[in-house]
Amino acid sequence: MRVIFGGARPTNRFGIDRNGHWHRSNPVKSISLLVGALALCMPYAMPATGQPLTSEATHRVYTLHWEVAAPVPPGSRRAVLWIALPQQRDEQRVSRLRVHTRWPWTTVEDPDFHNRVVRVTLESPPENVSVSLRARVARDAVLAPKPARLTGAMRALYTRPESRVTISKRVRRIANGIADSNRARYNYVLSHMTYDKSVPGWGFGDTERACEVGRGNCTDYHSLFLSLSRARGVPSVFEMGYTTRPEGETNRVGGYHCWAWFYNGAAWVPVDISEADQHPDRENFYFGHLDANRITFSRGRDIRLPGMAGPPLNYLGAGGYIEIDGKPGPDVTRTLTYTVRTVGNAPN
Repeated sequence: MRVIFGGARPTNRFGIDRNGHWHRSNPVKSISLLVGALALCMPYAMPATGQPLTSEATHRVYTLHWEVAAPVPPGSRRAVLWIALPQQRDEQRVSRLRVHTRWPWTTVEDPDFHNRVVRVTLESPPENVSVSLRARVARDAVLAPKPARLTGAMRALYTRPESRVTISKRVRRIANGIADSNRARYNYVLSHMTYDKSVPGWGFGDTERACEVGRGNCTDYHSLFLSLSRARGVPSVFEMGYTTRPEGETNRVGGYHCWAWFYNGAAWVPVDISEADQHPDRENFYFGHLDANRITFSRGRDIRLPGMAGPPLNYLGAGGYIEIDGKPGPDVTRTLTYTVRTVGNAPN
């Protein structure tokens, strides 16, 4: 595990050549990256050990109960709350959604990434707003690329620069300095980034900060990957969600996890680089695979929610977003309880 909460950074900041090979750094990590590179010749459903995924559950069913809450200043006339929902995906099926609130609500969808959210409208809101929700989520592991055809509009969306997913001269210089392959970009982010939440500014998914500091959490890792991919014209997209435990959790406040997908010309392929960095034995697995221990709550960056007055959201977290009298409000908190049922090794 490579989780750092302080200390000096290695002298060799990048440590990777034009072919995506690791040099002059942690020898354990160097071996792991070499194993990952050799495994490109193996089928997508094979982890770094070279053995099929038979012992790890590839299908889980979650029963979720979560509550979102936000404070509202006294005397506010109107509040609108958008609540993130588990998203319907090929690998994730959502059913039995229930929303418990005394205020009017509806489900809406953002126009770019088609995230479905609950929008609650509160006239003369109380000083503390809370909404309770329930849902059932069936989740499969992703063990192979997802075939897809992109339209011109989709390609433009997935290669665009965004507020913090930049395609600057520095990003282009780095992207052009490594091999033009998705694995080389994956390896570069692994070599450059350290999972470290001690340096202020982490967690916003700011590519320029990631280039300069080389420290952060999952948002920072995957923003850098998106920028490097888009700088070479490769469509890529960010997903935000929550990692789960097989034993479930009760009243967990906060928490999130994100990962990314790139388009290889015929299919979408997932990567989870921060997990690979913290679990070196799974570096090959997390290039092209996702486990079933996660729930997707949103997709994309610079998200425009229907009816919002403020600027696009950097990303939609697993809680939500609130506006009060037409202005962005305080952070929305989320408390999550879930149980897990494993239903064997279902196909993807």
